Amino acid sequence: MTTISSPTTLETAQSFLREQAARIQIDPLTNSVFALAQTLFRDLEVGNAKLSDLSKLADEVHLDLIEERADRFRAQHAGGKAKTAWASLTEDLETLAAQGFEAFKARIEQATGGIVFTGHPTFALSQDLRTALADHVVSATKTSRNMLMRQIRADSRPWNQAISLKGEHDEVQGAIAHAANAQLAYANVLISVARKAFPDDWRSLKIFVPTLACWVGYDLDGRADIHWSQSLTFRLTEKAVQLGRYAQQLESISGSQKIGPLAKLTQRLKTASDDTARHAALFAADLTDPNNLVPAANALTEHTTRTVLDASEIIDVLDGVIPTAEDSLAAELMAIRAQVEALQLGTARIHLRVNAAQVRTVINRDLGLQTEDRELGRVALAELAQKARKSKPVQVNFADLFLEQSTARRQFMMCAQILKHIDSGSVIRFLIAESENPATVMGALYLARQYGVDDKLDISPLFETPEALETGGRFIERLLEEPEFLAYVKQRGYLSIQLGFSDAGRFIGQVAADMAIERIHNLIARALAAKDADVDLLIFNTHGESMGRGAWPGTFEQRFDHLLTPWTRGGARARGLQLRHEVSFQGGDGFLHFANPALAETTMAAWCSHTLSDPADRTKDPFYTRTDLVWDFYRSLRAWQERLFVNADYGRLLGAFSSGLTVKAGSRPKRRAAGPVGPRSLRAISHNATLQQLSMPVNVAAGIGSSLQREMERLVDLIDDSPRMKGLILLATRARLLTSLPALRAYARVYDPGVWVAHSKLAEPDKANAYRAVYYALRNNETSVSMNQIANYISVDLGKFDRLLAQLQNSPSLEERHEGRLDLHVLHAVRQALIMKAFSIVGGLPRLSERHDASSRDLVQMIAELRISEAVELLREIFPHSRDQDTPLRALTETGNDTKGQASYGYDRIHKDIIGPLDDIDRILHGISLAVAHAYGAFG
Repeated sequence: MTTISSPTTLETAQSFLREQAARIQIDPLTNSVFALAQTLFRDLEVGNAKLSDLSKLADEVHLDLIEERADRFRAQHAGGKAKTAWASLTEDLETLAAQGFEAFKARIEQATGGIVFTGHPTFALSQDLRTALADHVVSATKTSRNMLMRQIRADSRPWNQAISLKGEHDEVQGAIAHAANAQLAYANVLISVARKAFPDDWRSLKIFVPTLACWVGYDLDGRADIHWSQSLTFRLTEKAVQLGRYAQQLESISGSQKIGPLAKLTQRLKTASDDTARHAALFAADLTDPNNLVPAANALTEHTTRTVLDASEIIDVLDGVIPTAEDSLAAELMAIRAQVEALQLGTARIHLRVNAAQVRTVINRDLGLQTEDRELGRVALAELAQKARKSKPVQVNFADLFLEQSTARRQFMMCAQILKHIDSGSVIRFLIAESENPATVMGALYLARQYGVDDKLDISPLFETPEALETGGRFIERLLEEPEFLAYVKQRGYLSIQLGFSDAGRFIGQVAADMAIERIHNLIARALAAKDADVDLLIFNTHGESMGRGAWPGTFEQRFDHLLTPWTRGGARARGLQLRHEVSFQGGDGFLHFANPALAETTMAAWCSHTLSDPADRTKDPFYTRTDLVWDFYRSLRAWQERLFVNADYGRLLGAFSSGLTVKAGSRPKRRAAGPVGPRSLRAISHNATLQQLSMPVNVAAGIGSSLQREMERLVDLIDDSPRMKGLILLATRARLLTSLPALRAYARVYDPGVWVAHSKLAEPDKANAYRAVYYALRNNETSVSMNQIANYISVDLGKFDRLLAQLQNSPSLEERHEGRLDLHVLHAVRQALIMKAFSIVGGLPRLSERHDASSRDLVQMIAELRISEAVELLREIFPHSRDQDTPLRALTETGNDTKGQASYGYDRIHKDIIGPLDDIDRILHGISLAVAHAYGAFG
């Protein structure tokens, strides 16, 4: 009898998939992915393949996908070469300098925005694997490739389970340190160009470098596990580190310590750094105990001549030395000065974030005002404006902060204490998530006035919900009509707003969200320019690293233009409005851009190139002239995505076994603890991650085909003629390449009770009993039906999209799409085979004793929900491993049974045949989830 080898290498698995896919012409119901999954499962069952074979196959695909990701990352980062990136920017600066000193000065002194680091839960890859990936990007060698494989093979489950806020804060500080060095590198490049071009004037420049900001440890939206004392401990630690860095930078400059003022400043910064570190240690104690709070608070609030509270104390010294210092010393001091101006006394500026509901609670409860009337809270808005105008600051201390129960009030009090006792010159951003009502922002202004922080607080509404995406423009118009708010904006010098690409894309689809956000950008810019208030507009576009969360999968130039379009920038310039643009780098995936000095510098160079550049002329782009067709397309696409979002089958798809496909990737929970249920309760990252794991990024790829079917020819012409529309469709096309209906239908087959009945008919009696046990556990499960329903629904739409793509210029062929998905299909098939194997193992368990409060069917259900690690722990508890009697029990003096072979008590066979294999399956599945994310460029 001929033995057919199992397709457990990448080459044989791909060949198998191609052969099966060729059968579609004969049998349209052929599913190549499930065919491979079943083959691998049967081979496992009969011993033709081992779990270790499937583990090696998954690792092989993982290495392929992570290397492809590294290649894309390298191309984005100037080949991983900082010199290349700075050389390109130097040319741009030299071109600018050729326009004359005044033009150069105006451009490089203008505040243009910056970079924000957030703690979003995208830490799926272990820190060691991310480090190996970043190193491979910068220098791809045999050694770096071997290190990648070593980290791929490592069991990273313990690392993921140990993720904490403290760990996230440590990681972001590492990324910020690299960003700060890149910030200095930019300053040095700029000053070098200025010295050559303007030998008599360069010292007079007060250059602007991109700001760095962070909300890790300060973001309270959707979480209640961050105590105010922890935020203050983080801030004190950051200050201690940054003061030490400033001192080190000054000390390292040749000849600086021979200049009296610099030597004194260096020593003072060292002393202040040490003092601040001691304050941080005091605040790290349990401050829910007043006995700990009192000494910590007294130490911090006892200001002495050693205390440094304002960055101006540093800048004043530097300004006194720079005019007469030797050229090279002056140049280095100018770079440090620019950084001090940007960072103040912390490693980065801070963003505090609360939810609009937390502010509304204060307004409704403490002030008796309702903000949810049909007039967008007009009555409340007017009353709050009057209260803000009449408000007089109250003095607070740490006792007030200790006793306060309201989250919103606590955050304002914390702002007051930071400004009084830690960093009095630093601007603090106060972000209000899910803003839908202008009265909420006015309420925040009232509270800022009440606590005396309005002059240093940038109150910023975050527009991300469907309601906000529709009314955001009118929201700001209404606020600007209030003289009190306009006066506040003039006081600050700019209006701050935030746009959330992630949640917007979750609710209405990413392409529609991109269009809606661009519209809000322009409506707000128009409203602010109309006030002729001589202020800037600060736009913080917060987004992730995947297409589903707003990141363009191409060059940095394309990415930044996607977030803030040339049309928007050009329109603001035409209205005489200066824009300040901020972008986010979120969590572990975002921090990859700053994982080492080379990547940080190439990222910073690309960002500076964007902020210094002139926007391309888009006045003739038909996207902005054929508005009837464009906005009909938007409304149709948005409506399709909104119908999908509330589809009951879609909800079951995201809430059943699929949540178990994702891994713990952050300290924040996947779902909101309170509020709506269903897909809306799932956070944007978890939502996107789940869709990725199912090979269904439908919030990007779907809905296009069903929009404007009767206008297909006009839509094709628009896409071919419009750079903006082409970019949006290209985004959807990239997502389409990574969308696999066969993979989704294959998961439905794994959960189809009929499949297990069929397997039971062909199996040996013991296996047949196990398969029937799985059938009984799944027979009332709606997962399979819902997956097939959604697959059918999306199939119709994607078929239309494919026909649209076929009419476009340079669109990928059907063959290219199939070949491009082979690696992913192998991973999905391996995962499905492993899930089936886990079902088979647990289905064959013996009957459990009632004393364990768990049945065999409960364990099958745990496997169905992919709670395999829980099942393993439960089985270990029920069936303890044997224990050698050479333990403290050995000290018993009473004679026992010393019969050879019974010196151990336990269930070794069950551990070997059931518990051990289940744990191996869980480990391999964990690695597959990480591997799948590489194809999408990010987790979530």
